[in-house]
Amino acid sequence: MPHSLQKLPLPSLAPGNSHFLQKHVFTGSGTDRSAYVHAGLHADETPGLLVVQHLLRLLHDLDQQGRLLGEVVVVPYANPIGMAQKIFGVLGGRFYLENGENFNRNFPCIAADFQQALGQQMFAKNDISAFKKAFQALLPVRPLDPVAATKWALLEEAFRHDIVLDLHCDTSGVVHIYAPCDQRQRAMALAGAVGARALVLESDVGGKPFDESYLLPWKALHSADLVDEAHQGFSCTIELRGQSDVNDATARRDALGIIDFLATEGLLMPDRPPQQTNLRDTDCYPTEGLLHVSSPATGLLVYHKQPGETVATGELLAEIVLLDADLDSARIPVLSEIDAVFLVQQNARLVRAGQRIALLAGKKPLAHRTKGALLMHF
Repeated sequence: MPHSLQKLPLPSLAPGNSHFLQKHVFTGSGTDRSAYVHAGLHADETPGLLVVQHLLRLLHDLDQQGRLLGEVVVVPYANPIGMAQKIFGVLGGRFYLENGENFNRNFPCIAADFQQALGQQMFAKNDISAFKKAFQALLPVRPLDPVAATKWALLEEAFRHDIVLDLHCDTSGVVHIYAPCDQRQRAMALAGAVGARALVLESDVGGKPFDESYLLPWKALHSADLVDEAHQGFSCTIELRGQSDVNDATARRDALGIIDFLATEGLLMPDRPPQQTNLRDTDCYPTEGLLHVSSPATGLLVYHKQPGETVATGELLAEIVLLDADLDSARIPVLSEIDAVFLVQQNARLVRAGQRIALLAGKKPLAHRTKGALLMHF
């Protein structure tokens, strides 16, 4: 089937200024199931932008070979406004400079309205088409604010699809995935396909991020026994290592992993054996078990552990070198408070007291981590 390229204009930020979203549409001919993939919602997280370019080429080749069964829509950059935000040459694509809002927070959330609609409208079980139409009908009118309109457009598109993949990265780290805890097996298939070091299972994280805003109405349907797990919409966030991990070899492997996952979901017929996977149940962690480690002092950060390694409680994770201290002053140790896998470290090495310097994933929920408030604002 022919590939099409579409543009969606966004409201202007200023006279003479314009932005638009772009989407590639590959229409299969064997199933009504579909998938949506985008990258760069945090505009300074660039690995996904290259992964998408490789994914587009792979999808084109599969389409030409007649191996594409379902529709796949790809938005190669999800945040053109953020991509234009440079301060003294440095891209600041995580927050909207006008109001400081995180680009992956405060998406339109129809969960409450849809819960009410379930009591007023009769749905047949697994009537996926009717569900998707209901989701889109409950979206508010498209906002006039350019960033809010971008979020609206991304979610409106996502609601058309059965599988939604949001490509991100962290500062420096290993591949890990945030996925719904009630769809563990599908999430494990994806994590294995892309070679994730850890799968973080989440529920009710709060903050209205893109993936949860998509998932919540599906969860309401599942709770009402109106959709079974095989037909339920699936969305997750894939963290593709760190910001500087942008190279063709890695990006192609990641794109092939996404292709393998879409094949397991019946959207395409692969033209090669799937990549080897080695994710185990022991590599799954609750979101409540994530620990954001803060620097205990201001100084130079020296790591003694690297992302992907495991750490035990009390083990040395890093040290802070005090640059303004006496010659005989000792370094300040940063010890792990939990048994965990080291997921993320910071690129900055000159840090201040209280600054986040690491993300650890442990098996046990932490007392200070509560549902509905699991996302940081940074």
